[in-house]
Amino acid sequence: MAYDMLARVYDSLMSHVDYERWADIMLPHAGGAREVLDLACGTGCFTEILCRRGYDVVAVDISEDMLAAARGKGIPALFLQQDMARLDLYGTVGAAFGTMDSLNHLIKPRDLQKTLGRVSLFLEPGGVFIFDMLSENALRERDGKSFSTESGGAFCVWRSVWEAPLCRSRVTLFSMDGNKRWRREDETHAERGYTQAEVRNALSGAGFPSVEAYDMFTGRPAGEKDERILYVARKP
Repeated sequence: MAYDMLARVYDSLMSHVDYERWADIMLPHAGGAREVLDLACGTGCFTEILCRRGYDVVAVDISEDMLAAARGKGIPALFLQQDMARLDLYGTVGAAFGTMDSLNHLIKPRDLQKTLGRVSLFLEPGGVFIFDMLSENALRERDGKSFSTESGGAFCVWRSVWEAPLCRSRVTLFSMDGNKRWRREDETHAERGYTQAEVRNALSGAGFPSVEAYDMFTGRPAGEKDERILYVARKP
């Protein structure tokens, strides 16, 4: 699912996310890279920060609605509508970023493998892929739970079920139209829980022999029970 329904309210619903903090955590791993990829960029919140901090950015997302929202912000990046597993850039980049557990949405292991391979293909020698994933444990903890958020005239409810190895979520969005009438829309999303061993094996098969894994917000070596894991994968 490409998050098309949520595109117009995504930024309001995600207003609690401190993207600047995410950048502070992730960017030091990029070394001296200047041309970078923002994979599954969504509405461009992280893309905008990358540009503001002096990077030349290629930003890719499968959802045209999300990309339209990003382009509407006037962000000076090259935006491309592409499936992650079929990534096709015009040249190489020194670093690639994947934020907000975007790779968990690759629910087929072969698509994860393809995506990592495509990222590796377009990374310069010595380049690095920096991305976060929710752990299997974190997704399992969502089983039977629901949460809601309201912002900017929209009300969104998520209801999740764990069906190993997938966490399936029914998303219901209530938003007000121009006639001040409430409109209901529904989407179904799925994320796959991957173990660290599975991710490391996939990275190794894609040409990333050097992989580091950290707890996203403490910086310590990641354990399987940590919620969000930051992977730093380097290409020879």
